[in-house]
Amino acid sequence: MSTAARVERIGPEHRHSLTALAAEAFGLSPEEVDAGFGAPGTKVWLAWPGEGEGETPAGYCRMVVNREARARNRACIDALYVRPEARKAGYARHLLEAALAEARENGLGGIWAYLPVSLPGRFIYLSGGRKVRDLRFLKHDALAELGEPRLPAGYRLRAAALPGDARYLADLFNGIFENMWNFMPHTAETISAWYDAPDTDPENSFILEFHNGESGSPEGAGMAILAVDPNRLASGDKAVYIPDIGVMRGHRRRGLGRLLLQASARRAQACGAEALELIVSAEDQDVRAFYQDMGFSEVGVISVYEWLCNNQEST
Repeated sequence: MSTAARVERIGPEHRHSLTALAAEAFGLSPEEVDAGFGAPGTKVWLAWPGEGEGETPAGYCRMVVNREARARNRACIDALYVRPEARKAGYARHLLEAALAEARENGLGGIWAYLPVSLPGRFIYLSGGRKVRDLRFLKHDALAELGEPRLPAGYRLRAAALPGDARYLADLFNGIFENMWNFMPHTAETISAWYDAPDTDPENSFILEFHNGESGSPEGAGMAILAVDPNRLASGDKAVYIPDIGVMRGHRRRGLGRLLLQASARRAQACGAEALELIVSAEDQDVRAFYQDMGFSEVGVISVYEWLCNNQEST
């Protein structure tokens, strides 16, 4: 990297430069860039090749420090891009150093990067990081084809309600996802905090219950959470993301996963969306096969990387 090169936090005067880079890197529209720029907890850095005025930036990095990332003692990078002609000059490493410095200032142990590209192994090694795993990005854009949800006998599907369901949702989450690679136990407090975000609403969360007829208390059988981003929908990207969907072990292989997806599709359509998106681990062959059977297509790979601050333990 040139001695005159610099990395600096983006300001309003850099909107045009960032929009051009984001369009070149990921095909983002100006509206999508503006929505991401203003999101709470978001920090963006530009790498410049010199000190002169009016030069073209060589790359950028976008990092988010939100409630969920904080709970995991991490910040999250969701964009790291350097123009092809500048990739041997060290810009990516300097952008990463700026993000790590910000993570340390926030008292965090490190950074996870979720990137739609695979970083060179030499860069990962020299920058002190590691590759955690690959995730498959899936999308279904023909929601009517999923069909209507039909509940088996004894089951009931309802929207979540807070604060009363916070503990219930936490117990369901912990029971369903305890074996996931990035599992973090939830409490009623962390569940409630998650719903403070503008794209989360209990009405967009489903609780699946089983009534066995022997007790007045229903048994939690599954859950589906939808993240409905109003800014995304307003920009014309008519997709809803499903961060969490699953069935408790004792209720699996009864068609309930299909039912939850069908209910999610109906809710997404009611919110004005036309597609569902979700992510699965590349290693979960059975789960990937299930979604493909439901009509989801793999539209990308997201590689997860980790860098640690101050010799923190890897997770």
